[in-house]
Amino acid sequence: MGYAQEFLLDIALDHLSLGRAYLLQAQEEETADFSKAAEHLDQAVDGLRKSGQQQELPRGLLARADLHLARKDFDRAKHDLDDAMTIATRGAMGLHQADAHLEYARLHLATGETKKARESLAKAKEMIDRMGYHRRDKDVKELEDRLSGNG
Repeated sequence: MGYAQEFLLDIALDHLSLGRAYLLQAQEEETADFSKAAEHLDQAVDGLRKSGQQQELPRGLLARADLHLARKDFDRAKHDLDDAMTIATRGAMGLHQADAHLEYARLHLATGETKKARESLAKAKEMIDRMGYHRRDKDVKELEDRLSGNG
């Protein structure tokens, strides 16, 4: 990777971190102002595309899908999730695939599609267990609680 691409990647990852931080802040403060998060996450996805680092792009798309979900923009959330899943599947990126399945479960819950949410969660759990990706155990528990009516 050349210097210019490394520079683009670094900037994109900075935007990704800032976008996630602003999204979390807006959610913590229970505000509907996601403008700073959107600005940074859009720049992150654009920068990740320009950097040519396909292995990093799903991270940006998944974060931006989370933003769209928070905004209740379900069509755009699904679009970013579909893009992330396509890239992750094509590149055999199992961790990103598991993350996408978790986000699909959240999207399906938000749209009232409980059966699809359970299916996505089951796929995510199977992958997480098989890969030992227990960093996502908290997410699995949260989704299980929501699906059982405890969350």
